[in-house]
Amino acid sequence: MYPLVSIIMNCRNGEKFLQESLNSVLKQTYENWELVFVDNKSNDNSKKIFKKYNDKRFKYIFLDQEVNLGRARQEALKNCSGDFISFLDTDDLWFEDKLEKQMKFFEDNEIGMVISNTIFFSDIKSKKFYNNDPPTGFVFYDLLDNYFISLETLICRTKYLKKISFKFDKDYSMISDLDLTLRLSTTCKLSYCPFILSKWRIHPSSDSWKKKNLFFLEKLRFIEKLKIKNFDLDKQKFLKHKKNFIENTNFSLLLNKIESGEKKKEIIREIKNKDIKFINLCILIILTVFPFSKQMMKLYRKFFSITP
Repeated sequence: MYPLVSIIMNCRNGEKFLQESLNSVLKQTYENWELVFVDNKSNDNSKKIFKKYNDKRFKYIFLDQEVNLGRARQEALKNCSGDFISFLDTDDLWFEDKLEKQMKFFEDNEIGMVISNTIFFSDIKSKKFYNNDPPTGFVFYDLLDNYFISLETLICRTKYLKKISFKFDKDYSMISDLDLTLRLSTTCKLSYCPFILSKWRIHPSSDSWKKKNLFFLEKLRFIEKLKIKNFDLDKQKFLKHKKNFIENTNFSLLLNKIESGEKKKEIIREIKNKDIKFINLCILIILTVFPFSKQMMKLYRKFFSITP
């Protein structure tokens, strides 16, 4: 018998794309899975859409009080029975051989996480996530320097989840997955399945787009909260990578504020008070002071990123 894979899907008013996401689960060629669907007090047609599916592998859990994403995912995790845990949000998609291809990479018992390539897409544009293979093995410091996991690609081995002190941090709304995978990466290896097996949707109503500032602020809270005494980490090496993490996050936070049109005085004040690499500091000053900065940002977004 193939091992059971639990699929966590959290829903908060996700009716628009829900049916498409559920259908992508049902089409999986790997059939031993369960879908743990947590309805985070939706007030749209999400429940009605979900209940149309008559499949014994579908589990429905309703929360009568809305909670943040970290708490919702923790609730889902408590209801998972699988030896492996995977994730799919209501606006994302899996290709039909996603589970089948990735599960083969767990033959090595030290592998606790497997990811794949994915496509980021909007209504007008799409691009693949990795142009080059990401790091593998013990990747804690790689993730600190440049976080490279897209959650819809991730499958975790449950036995390694049990080794970390807690699963999803209930204090985080935007980065609960980053927090989980970074702590998990201290206990096990990560492997990469070199196929495009999913699609991550970018649209204006998603929290990933609407709450960018909160995403970066939670990252800064996370790095201060992370205690190396809980893990077998070299203190000096960790402090070096922590500094890099903070500088990169500060840069991304201020870049987003510039793009959002916040007042120049406020941005300049923050630039003075934050740790930022010199080259990034120069970029921020140019984008803040020079009158053509908005045009530069638009060109950058047009050619190098995907927006709704």
